[in-house]
This record gives sequence, structure tokens and C-alpha cells, in this order.
Amino acid sequence: MDIHRFIRTLIAGGALGAVAFWLYQIAFQGGAITAFIGGQIVSQGKYPLPPSLVGWAVHLGVSFSYAGLLALLLQLPLSSSAAARRGAGLAVALVLGWATTKVAPPAIQVTISLLSLKGFPSPLWGLNEGAGHPLWNHLLFFALVWAVDLALSASRPALSLPGAPQGRTA
Repeated sequence: MDIHRFIRTLIAGGALGAVAFWLYQIAFQGGAITAFIGGQIVSQGKYPLPPSLVGWAVHLGVSFSYAGLLALLLQLPLSSSAAARRGAGLAVALVLGWATTKVAPPAIQVTISLLSLKGFPSPLWGLNEGAGHPLWNHLLFFALVWAVDLALSASRPALSLPGAPQGRTA
């Protein structure tokens, strides 16, 4: 595994993906999940923190986690052909975008409940069965992380520090 590529994809993909996700919501959905989650956690947990700070902390945590998962999966030896690896990587990104859209409502509910110290909620909200803006936003996020990984893996030597040992590339 190319740990340097993994870390760069996790950080750059997660940060860019988080901002792109938020911008998409503001532009096309009228509100942002950061405000909703932050407000709910602060209100239910009775925390003396700004809801926007809490919302962005959670949003970045989720974004870095999702970017890290994809970065890890993109390093699996899915094929010996570079083109097939890129295509399979994009397919994995799109499947993750679809899957995370489906589980978003109960995942948001669990996140709010646990971070508010209310315990595991029951019953859980239903899965997202729609195919509108949330799906497009999740697909955008994972496609962006995939593109960041692709760019980083293609330009690996250019990103190395002078004199630094060269690691193996996938």
C-alpha cells in the first residue's frame, strides 16, 4: 500500500469533498446538513458550543472517513491494467455514493443521538429511497475523491520532497 498516496487522498479528497458537498447543498437544496446536525447536537446535548462549529466538525469527520475508505479501496489490486483499475475505482466510488445516500437518514439520526449522549436511537429513520439531490451530491463527493486520488497517483514523483525516499507506488 502506498501510505503517502492514501494520506494525501484522505486529506485532500476529504477536505475538497466536504466543501463541494456543502456548496452543492447551499446551491441546490437551500440548506446545509452542517447547520442541521450542529443545531440538533448542541440543542439535544445542551452543549455551550456554536452549532456551526459542531456541524462542521461532524461534517469533516464524516468526509475524512468516507475519503479514507475510498482511498483504501482504490489501492486494492483490482486489475493489472491501469485503465481497468481507474474504471473499477470509479465504479467503487459511484457504488459508495449510492450506498451512503441510502443510509444517510439513519446514519444522521444515530450520529446526532450518540453525540448528544442520548444513546442509540430506536426506532431508526428509514433508508433514503429517493434519487434526487442527495444522491447527486454523494456521487459528486465520491467522484471528486476518486479524481483527487487519480491526480495524486499520476503526479506522485512531482509531489515528493527533494531528498525524501521514494516509496512504492500502486
